[in-house]
Amino acid sequence: MTPASVEAGGVALAYDEHGDGPAVVLVHGTATARSVWRETVESLGDGVRAIAYDRRAYGDSGAPEPYGGTTVGEQADDLAELIEALGAGPAMVCGHELGALTCLDLLLRRPELVSGAVLIEPPMLWLSPAGTDAVGDLREAVSRGAGEGGAAGAVRAYLEAVGGPDVAALLGDERMEAAMASPRAFAADLAAAASWTGGRRELRAAERSVTVVNGLRSAAVRQEATRALAELLPNARLVDTDSGHFAHLERPADVAAAIRASV
Repeated sequence: MTPASVEAGGVALAYDEHGDGPAVVLVHGTATARSVWRETVESLGDGVRAIAYDRRAYGDSGAPEPYGGTTVGEQADDLAELIEALGAGPAMVCGHELGALTCLDLLLRRPELVSGAVLIEPPMLWLSPAGTDAVGDLREAVSRGAGEGGAAGAVRAYLEAVGGPDVAALLGDERMEAAMASPRAFAADLAAAASWTGGRRELRAAERSVTVVNGLRSAAVRQEATRALAELLPNARLVDTDSGHFAHLERPADVAAAIRASV
C-alpha cells in the first residue's frame, strides 16, 4: 500500500498516522526510517495522533537530484513543513539521534510549532570532553566498514558502532534491509550534526519543556553528552532507561510514557 505523503522542501515525505488526540511527530535517526517507531506507536495507543515520517531520501520519501548532503536546519525545515501541511502544530516532537537534533533545532527556531520535545540521545558529542575522539573513532569504523563491504558495510559498521554488536537482531531483518537500501541518505547524514550552529547560549534560551532520554547501557560519551544537554536546557527533565542507544526499540513503553507525560 502506498503511504501518504506531503511535500516539504521540494520533496515528498512519506508518513504514517495512528490514533487521535494531541499530535506527536516522531523523527528517526541515521540509518533507520519511520518503521523504527512501530513499537513506540503501539505503546502510545490511540490517545494521541502519532505521526511517523521518513526523512528525505529514507524509506518511501523522495530526495532532490543530486543529493549529496544535508544540514540540521534543512531537516528541521522539512519537519516544520510537515507539521504545517498536516495541521499538527503545535506538536510534541520526539526524535532519536539526528532526528532529536532536528527536533531541538525546530524547538529553538520555530517554537510556535512545538509544544515540547522528547530527545533520545541527540548526537551532540561536543558536550562531552571525550566527544572529539568518539567522533573520530566512529568515522574510522565507518571507513573500515566501507572498505570491507561498500556502502552496505558502512551502514552496518555505523549501526554496530552506535548500537552495539547485536543491533541487527534488535532492528530485525526488515529494518536492517531498509537501512542498507538508503546509502545516499546515510552518507548525507554523516556530516549533518556538525552543521548545527547552535551553542550553549541558544540551549539556555530554550522556552519549551524538554525530556531528554538517556540509555544507561549506551556508550559513556553519549551518556555524558545527554546529561550535559539536560543540564543546559532550562526546562529539561532527564529520564534514564535500562537500554542502549536505541531506547525506543529496547524500552518503547518507557519512551511512550515520557511522551505521554509531556503531551
